[in-house]
Amino acid sequence: MVFAGIVAGGCGSRMTCSEIPKQFIEIGGEAIIIRTLKSFLAVGEIDMVYIGIKADWHDYMDKLLARSDIETSRVCIVDGGSDRNGTVMNIVGAITERFGENDDDIILTHDAVRPFVSDKIIRDNISAAAKFSACGTYLHAVDTIVRSDGGIVESVLDRSCLFQAQTPQSFGVKALRKCYSGLSDEKKALLTDTCSIFTACGKDIHIVEGDVLNFKITTNNDLILANAVAGVLSDK
Repeated sequence: MVFAGIVAGGCGSRMTCSEIPKQFIEIGGEAIIIRTLKSFLAVGEIDMVYIGIKADWHDYMDKLLARSDIETSRVCIVDGGSDRNGTVMNIVGAITERFGENDDDIILTHDAVRPFVSDKIIRDNISAAAKFSACGTYLHAVDTIVRSDGGIVESVLDRSCLFQAQTPQSFGVKALRKCYSGLSDEKKALLTDTCSIFTACGKDIHIVEGDVLNFKITTNNDLILANAVAGVLSDK
């Protein structure tokens, strides 16, 4: 089976223009998380979409789904964890509890606040995850990137070898559980994303090509851009 795990457990501390978590803010008249959910539900290969959020926002999410008139037979809400990977593993636990652990099961993990993920990126992740044990979505760096500890430029990095990480990050469910369970608590605390679980275990990450529109809504300026993109897409 193919599962999507939407990570929505954050509070959006860098989004100062809203009192609610950023995933629930509306862009173009629709909550960000609903746009993200619809992107995955639109892909027929996805069997189930799991959403990991803080427990005290479950009721809000249930009402949001009802208002959005989404058919929820392929949607399941679970508690988020203490960090990103905690939320991912809570989703994985819910999947294996319901469906067991099968060799061919795949999970696409995705930021709730990347609502403009394309069908192509989702399907490319499914294909790559079916072939490799792990893959991630990456965008080739186009800007000059420098290294500095602050104040002065220490070196200019070769951008031909640099990529910006996006999501989905996708894995075999069984391989993900095995890698994560094999890490110490100290190593788990150092992980910055879910692909880092595999790199910490010495495993390769296959690259899936990303897209500039698949950006993460983190700041107030990102929200302005997202509203502009939503407006353009609604006019098409």
